[in-house]
Amino acid sequence: MKLHIVIFAGLVAVAGCGRKPAATAWPLPVVRIEDVPAPATASVVVKKGSNLQTIATDAYGHEDFSGFVASLNGIPDPALVMAGKTLQTPSLAIGIRDAGLDPLYQPAVNVLAKTWMDIRSFLPEYEKQRRVSGVRDGGTFVLGPSLRDQMLRYADSIDAACHVLEYPHANHTAPKSTLGKFSGCSDSLRRFAGGHADSNDYDTFLLQKGFGHGFTYLLIWIKAGHR
Repeated sequence: MKLHIVIFAGLVAVAGCGRKPAATAWPLPVVRIEDVPAPATASVVVKKGSNLQTIATDAYGHEDFSGFVASLNGIPDPALVMAGKTLQTPSLAIGIRDAGLDPLYQPAVNVLAKTWMDIRSFLPEYEKQRRVSGVRDGGTFVLGPSLRDQMLRYADSIDAACHVLEYPHANHTAPKSTLGKFSGCSDSLRRFAGGHADSNDYDTFLLQKGFGHGFTYLLIWIKAGHR
């Protein structure tokens, strides 16, 4: 993620995602929309025997992005997707932009999308370090400093992006369901960084699930007129 920073000044004693206090400002990493990796293909033809969970996993890294794929492609019932149908699978940032996102929120969405795509790449290393440590459920272990610092940086980025969404235009309402999911992802990353192993592999599954639902709720919020 690029090191350029955008400062939202004049924000005194506020909380990103409703939690973390900021003394004077919230830094938001500058991520261009083209910096967000896209799936291998921008569209997918549904094959016989396939389903949205499989397509979502291939495109975005987890089956719980199936709701995102369904909403993006106007599918009211994900269970009824038909073989032969072409589904759009753009990058998360582009898909959300093209769904009608107010440009005010695009920088925050880019950060969230890039953060998720980066997290996908280091979760296997985190799981490896936890497994090698031999820690039991509910215990703690020492995570490598590089990975620990990376997780904390991404948690900070999520909080900064949430803060942008938490204070929308006067004629918009904050996407509370979206904020709740991304807030939970930030909390999980901070616990991982602290070496907390709440449940073997299930806590990482919940992190992935949180991102999938967060982006799905974000898309629904946009299609409802940012309300």
